[in-house]
Amino acid sequence: MRMQSSFTSPDNFICELSTLGIISINGEDATSYLQGKVTNNVAQLTPDQAQLGCHCDFKGKTWNIFYALGGAQKIEFLCHPESIPASLAELKKYGVFSKVDFSDTTQDHQFVGMAGVEAEKALSKLFGALPQQHLAVVHSELGYVIRFEQPKPRFLVITKSQAANSLLEQLAEYVVDESYWEAMDIVAGIANIQSQTSIEFIPQMMNMQALDAISFDKGCYMGQEVVARTKYLGKNKRAAFILKSNLAAQLQAGDSLEAQVGENWRRSGTVLRSATLEDSTWVLAVLPNDTASDAMLRAKNNPQQTFSVEPLPYSID
Repeated sequence: MRMQSSFTSPDNFICELSTLGIISINGEDATSYLQGKVTNNVAQLTPDQAQLGCHCDFKGKTWNIFYALGGAQKIEFLCHPESIPASLAELKKYGVFSKVDFSDTTQDHQFVGMAGVEAEKALSKLFGALPQQHLAVVHSELGYVIRFEQPKPRFLVITKSQAANSLLEQLAEYVVDESYWEAMDIVAGIANIQSQTSIEFIPQMMNMQALDAISFDKGCYMGQEVVARTKYLGKNKRAAFILKSNLAAQLQAGDSLEAQVGENWRRSGTVLRSATLEDSTWVLAVLPNDTASDAMLRAKNNPQQTFSVEPLPYSID
């Protein structure tokens, strides 16, 4: 029986999200081109179901972790904005001989996270029927609504300013800081790529295989040889772990963590993402994959901040 996380959030909440961006890929070769560049099976992408995927270099190191939306000749990658410049440049570099265009369209969208009965009522007024399963998508002229199931049912809305402001006004009493959404992604065990972690880790070091972000039977793509060898030869020695501190302090992607070994502390891992709440800090970090559930870790730059290991919502065996 899998242990439950100690994370809690308000029953109803809504928050604006500033740490998301969009790469738009358009053209008749969009699907075929991306199929050879990313880990997910783009050929199976449909407008009503998002896919989690990774964009890697030839060594299997990750430029970007994204949700693919749309399908056919118009595909959009939802990702952390810091991952866009490098990922976009690499996509453009190899796209000059294909009928496909790439652009950063982040400024054309507004991002809102929400959950709860009251949130669903307000969202239904704008979009009608809502998605009912994990990564299911409802798409209209207003934008996208994506459903997530971990650590509780919640919705990510990608829309225009007018619709976003309408939702925020209707649910003004439930507005929370976006750190709650960040913490929920961490508790769901979902990594992202920021500037300090770009091309540092292969997908399996961030548990992407456990989140169905890698297709092992779709054929060749950039970095596929390394990703496949890691799976079939068992070469990977690192994984992503959820950590919690009872001290509210800021950490950044790329910060180092140390593990206690006897009376000493040794460098053990790297922060992927972090969320600071009123009385706690939540972190997703890459650590040795044999890290024990009772391990004690600390922030290298703030030794007073110690972390315990929280349960993952999936198996990484």
